[in-house]
Amino acid sequence: MIDRIRLIVNNEHDIATLTATSEATPIAYTQRSGRSYVWRSADTLEQTITATLPCSAYLSGLVIYNHNLTSLGTIQVEYLLNGQVVYDSGEIIAADLIPLGIWRAGIDPWGQQDLTELPTVQYNVWTSSTLVDGYRITLKDPDNPDGYLEVSRIFAGVSYSPQINPKYGLSLEWQDFSENQRTESGSLRTVGAGTARRLTFDLGHLDDVELTRLSREMLRSGKGRDIYVSVYPGAGGMMEAEHAFVARRASDYAHGHTFYRNWESSLELQEV
Repeated sequence: MIDRIRLIVNNEHDIATLTATSEATPIAYTQRSGRSYVWRSADTLEQTITATLPCSAYLSGLVIYNHNLTSLGTIQVEYLLNGQVVYDSGEIIAADLIPLGIWRAGIDPWGQQDLTELPTVQYNVWTSSTLVDGYRITLKDPDNPDGYLEVSRIFAGVSYSPQINPKYGLSLEWQDFSENQRTESGSLRTVGAGTARRLTFDLGHLDDVELTRLSREMLRSGKGRDIYVSVYPGAGGMMEAEHAFVARRASDYAHGHTFYRNWESSLELQEV
């Protein structure tokens, strides 16, 4: 079932004290923005990441962003309070597989991931708002061909979700940083590489309470703080994954009073 758009603006993970089973690269890299910063384990043994918050906080979502787990790997998320588990996702397969009806016999390998074309692979858990003072993430993928497990970024916090989804006209653009240039002989060559997503949408039906919270979230983040956005949580497959990524606000924050007790705001988010 497709849920309403969700944004995690205040990332509790960035202020947590972290430990990991092994660290070929530091687990603190999951708190840093930038594609080159990734936590990497020393091997493919079971890995546990534990986060302790400086004070109790509410969580309604946790995202393991840009991991390298295969279709045989699993992820388990547990919320902790005073040493007790208050939420347990159980072990869940880390990757979306190509579903029957889309999988092509003789062409697609059996058990192949559905989202290999995307530059990032992620796993998220959405829950009711739960008071915690920490959380634990367990990763298993003993046959990972890379020889290690890897996670780029982790988000944990209370998500912002308006009562009414964005208006029709939401736009997702894949920006391609490569450039085609002609050589002296006239041949066409491509220089440069890299892509990033740009998402624009209008929240056209905000009441006073929703506008107040949106303003607080956007003013808190400014243009310099990472935001996790998921437009179609629960949709699964390419539809959900393509519209879910870590971004920063690319436009100024503004809102308009369109009619009695109704407000509208346009947002533009650019992938980090």
